[in-house]
Amino acid sequence: PSHASAAYLFGKLRSDAEVEEIELAIKKDAALGYNLLRLINSAGLGLRTKITSIRQAVMLLGNERLQRWAALLMTAGVDGKPTLAGNMAVVRAKMMELLGAKTLTPEEQEEAFLIGLFSLLDRMLGTDLQQALKQISLDREVTQSLLEPTGKYAGLLALSVACESDDDAAFQAAFSSLGFSLRQINMAHMEALAWSDALQ
Repeated sequence: PSHASAAYLFGKLRSDAEVEEIELAIKKDAALGYNLLRLINSAGLGLRTKITSIRQAVMLLGNERLQRWAALLMTAGVDGKPTLAGNMAVVRAKMMELLGAKTLTPEEQEEAFLIGLFSLLDRMLGTDLQQALKQISLDREVTQSLLEPTGKYAGLLALSVACESDDDAAFQAAFSSLGFSLRQINMAHMEALAWSDALQ
């Protein structure tokens, strides 16, 4: 599916659109519909009967899971697999979500996941980050966290970014500002890498 279709669907889901509107947004891109039915009929979901309609799939998955699915589709390249930037973004997202489990509410964990996932949106879409964020409907706080490294998610994002590089100073700065042990950080990073690999 195209980035534009996935972004449009994500925007609709974020604005709590009616089921009919979400169904139509998926039907407008054949690849979106194919991917959704492939996901819902995968062995991982363990459904007894095959789902054959987009509406059924939308109703069964629910808004929250559909949002995450649409967001993850935005990290994919033209071949449907995550690009290098997309893969890094998925690792960041999962790592932020895992570390956030210690201090954040479930809703805030979901926001932390989205911030990590969209932190490389400019590279994934080949445009300025502010322009890229206009394509999707995000809360003001999430948008601000992406455009300015401030707020409650800034430390988690800085730490997940520092784990990608050999910059010891950046890692130390991020590490000392948060209350995690090195073991917790290593475990979250390894789990995020494994989760990202499993998606491919």
